[in-house]
Amino acid sequence: MAEPSYSRRAHEDVMHPGPPPRVEAEVMDGRWFKTNDKLQWIERLEIDSDPDAGETYVHIHGGAAPSPADWGRVRCDLLFANAADTANARAGGFIAHYDFDDMRVEVQANYNLGLLVVATFVNFRTPGALSDRFTREFFFRG
Repeated sequence: MAEPSYSRRAHEDVMHPGPPPRVEAEVMDGRWFKTNDKLQWIERLEIDSDPDAGETYVHIHGGAAPSPADWGRVRCDLLFANAADTANARAGGFIAHYDFDDMRVEVQANYNLGLLVVATFVNFRTPGALSDRFTREFFFRG
């Protein structure tokens, strides 16, 4: 068993028993399609995981302008377990970032009850006709 590491806070020593369990992100793998027929910020997305490398990727395809038609594939920055009990390491969500010429987008996704709920926080780089925005969309696995 690995030697525990310690963290120093202003008023206590906290013992960390070792690395956290691996988050099983592959439960979110697949093609996801929007549940709404109306034009939306995101048309569809794909998630794929490489458990050996511990990496998860998302590829987003845009819907309504000014959303790019193809956002490309990026590595998810953070993965989250689906319960407060961290011994349960099945994935419950992720955060990824896209950096375009005219905007930055943080993507937050939550996997629950067979649906993927995706929120985007869009920050346009230059002031203009478009204001920063938040979107939330629902997707089913196809």
